Amino acid sequence: MLVLSLLCFVVGGLIGWFASRKGGWIQKAWPIVLRIQILLTSATLSLVAAWRLTALGQVVGPLVLAGAMWLLLVIAVVTRAERSPGEAMLESWAVGPNSGFWVVPVATAFAGSAGAMIAVLANTANVAQNAVCVHFMRRDAPIRQRRSTTWVDQSPILALVVGLLLHLGGRAPSSTKDVLTLAGPLLAFSGAALFAGSVVHPHNLSVPTSSRAVRRWGCLTALRVGYFLLIVVCTASTPLAIVAALSALSAPSFTPIQQAVLYGFRSGVVNVAVRWGWVLVPFGLGLAAVIRWG
Repeated sequence: MLVLSLLCFVVGGLIGWFASRKGGWIQKAWPIVLRIQILLTSATLSLVAAWRLTALGQVVGPLVLAGAMWLLLVIAVVTRAERSPGEAMLESWAVGPNSGFWVVPVATAFAGSAGAMIAVLANTANVAQNAVCVHFMRRDAPIRQRRSTTWVDQSPILALVVGLLLHLGGRAPSSTKDVLTLAGPLLAFSGAALFAGSVVHPHNLSVPTSSRAVRRWGCLTALRVGYFLLIVVCTASTPLAIVAALSALSAPSFTPIQQAVLYGFRSGVVNVAVRWGWVLVPFGLGLAAVIRWG
């Protein structure tokens, strides 16, 4: 599963990169493609994960993991200086872990269905924070957003509510377990494709990278790493420790660079994150391997 997920990352990234070089019509259609991605992946995962809950104790670890995103959001907004709240929240998302497109598939490979469940629930728990970010990003977006697109951008939180209602109505079918397992390679492929295409999108290529942006990224990233490593040290659960390790030393989040295109933000921090964040990946994989087999 790990090899398949990594292969999907590579293939998806190459397809996204080549697609972005095909001309202006692809670039104009990019917002539509991004919103399709939100519906097919984030919303689906939120619904299934909430539906499959079997005990309240299952959400404790994921909620602790999700606390990192709230901490980063508060710090980013408090220290935003001249930035709008929406841009600061975009930056907080950019320095967070890639919980959906990296942690889920890799945790599945290292820790099986137990790791997948924790990672998916943590990603689902982040939906509330993501919804707050999306609200302010839409409000402060340099590119005016149509009101009709709100339900798509906020579909993960809506799907979470539907999943909880389905959970109250009865146990989820056993087939939904396969959805979580197969979601790993699928997320790796689709996420990498849209990530690569957004990185080389003309909008993001036109944003200069300043030393100030590098410092801000470094400080916020160090805060994230410290938060999750503390969980690694304190927990007795191997699957939870693996998910925390992969979150601490994660690949850069795929979503913010796409949202920069979607909403029109020109953020140097986002650009720094998608380039320098990859430096942490080998250390995250190594730490997860030590926890699993050490």
